Amino acid sequence: YAFYPASMAGTVSGSSLTVNLPAVQYYRDGSFDRNANPAFAVSGGDGKLAFKNLCGLISVAVNTAEAISEVKITTAAEEALWGPGTVDMGSSPKLVMDKNITPEQKSLVLKVYKPGDDGQFVNVGPSSDSSDGVLKGDEIPTQVFLFVVPVGTLAQGFTVTTTTTTGKFMQKYALGKASNAIERSVCTVMPGFNFEDESEVEIRTDVPNKAFYKDLFADAGTNLSKYKTMPIVPYLGLSYEYFYTESYTSTLDNTENLEQAKVFIGTSDDLNGVLLYPDGEPRFRALYENGGYSTTHGRALWAGGRDNIRKFFYNGGSYVGSCAGAFFSSRGVIDNDYTSTSGYLGLWPGYVNNTNVYDIYPDYILPDDSPLLRYYDFGGDKRVAQVKHWNGPYFEEYDMVPGTEVLCINDYPAYKYHMLPSVIAYKPSIWSGRVIPSGGHPEQYPDGERRDLMAAYMKYAFDGVGIAKAKGVLHNGEVRRMVKSTTDEDPAYTKVGDKQCHHFVFALPDGARNIRVRLVSLENFNLSLHLANGTFAFKEDAQYKLENSESVKELTFETLPKGTWYVGVQCEDTPTCTLGDYGNGKYSGYQYSGNIAVLNGAPYTISVTWE
Repeated sequence: YAFYPASMAGTVSGSSLTVNLPAVQYYRDGSFDRNANPAFAVSGGDGKLAFKNLCGLISVAVNTAEAISEVKITTAAEEALWGPGTVDMGSSPKLVMDKNITPEQKSLVLKVYKPGDDGQFVNVGPSSDSSDGVLKGDEIPTQVFLFVVPVGTLAQGFTVTTTTTTGKFMQKYALGKASNAIERSVCTVMPGFNFEDESEVEIRTDVPNKAFYKDLFADAGTNLSKYKTMPIVPYLGLSYEYFYTESYTSTLDNTENLEQAKVFIGTSDDLNGVLLYPDGEPRFRALYENGGYSTTHGRALWAGGRDNIRKFFYNGGSYVGSCAGAFFSSRGVIDNDYTSTSGYLGLWPGYVNNTNVYDIYPDYILPDDSPLLRYYDFGGDKRVAQVKHWNGPYFEEYDMVPGTEVLCINDYPAYKYHMLPSVIAYKPSIWSGRVIPSGGHPEQYPDGERRDLMAAYMKYAFDGVGIAKAKGVLHNGEVRRMVKSTTDEDPAYTKVGDKQCHHFVFALPDGARNIRVRLVSLENFNLSLHLANGTFAFKEDAQYKLENSESVKELTFETLPKGTWYVGVQCEDTPTCTLGDYGNGKYSGYQYSGNIAVLNGAPYTISVTWE
């Protein structure tokens, strides 16, 4: 065996080697830090060593003439970007990072300076080719920074923080998507961005998103139970849509799969699919997955459908699933030797237990600290009697995923899952939604505590949506063009969707006068303009707003208080939504007509000026 660099290596135990990835890496022109990329080799008996990289790379390109002092990547997931891990010293070596992590391990720093021979720190990064701070030529140089990152990380989204030598900084958020996951010996290239100073702006991270097209979308598609509605929809007064297919077997129907793909993956009329806005943000507050056949349904969604559900979740939409929907939300089943199931989502990154029992009705006990007790007291005894169970999962090893909450416990002495969790919840980051997998079926009870149990699931899911995000910082006199499409994969400049609200911030200096915030709708869409001081400018929170049908809207002020101001741009248009069949009663649901162009987004420009 051989390992490089030796400074990372720890101890050998059996066929495993402990290693420790550094918390800080240093810039190197055209490459990565010399001692940051671990590699392992196993001799084939001929004395030759073929080293294999254990990590991957991510490239961050910043367009700026400023001298950068450091770049930091912070993952949105509960995963380590540095620290201790273990290498399996087999013929296909693999590095697995320890699961017990500290908050600091979620951030990896690349410093652009090193201590010199005289002990003083010197900048070793790319220069701006300028003298006296004046850039030569018309082009802004691109500075490229390479990080060495553990395999499998960053799929749930991440933030890049760039800091200059003068203390200016900027944050850039990358959406969660499967293609962002770091691969071994592969360099993932992040789209370049222009550096814009945000040092005077404080963006809040404690405000949940409030702007959605509707509350709930229910999936009753291929191989799932055939329920077109739920009693909690009128009970809670929810806005609601669903997709339904007729068949309920373990055999896949390719015609149904195609119609299902149009809904979840998209068409030319709706490039992002029903769950997502053009920029990849969640269009509904929550997705509900019915019971049925979890594995075949997952496969019937195809990879694109599963990826869009993951994107929906990691970007802030919540997920509730009963029985098959609970299985589907996990990584796999313990009974299958902890093998990940290819058709599952992994939103809760643990493994569930299979009950292998049908048509029983256990009681559910709510622990004293169950968040569901915030919504209903369930008769004061913290117990819901006789909840239908039909071969759903339970969660014996819930504590293997840090942050998992136990919402309900099975009370059924005749069976092996007695006093083990029947319902759990998990929210991996402030950016993501909350996933609530339920082993049982409370979703069709028309009244009583079992209906309230389902209502509590949904309320807790709604309260767990991701935080509001700012698209960027507006600078005095600059016009920001929000005109890009889903296929451009540049959400910071993508068009706004139906009932969606885009957010921007600007730092207003003391003494600023003649302030003007200007919104221009570039096509025939009705956009509203909101302004708020110190918090996100949702419609209900804005101190100032314009909600008329004019294509150009301006908020003007002689003066405003100094501080961070938030601008909200909301699209008021929606398509016409009607219930109907997709074909011969085999599949049905809500269909769109009329102003369907809004599904691919409304383009606009936004600017702020002051003297």
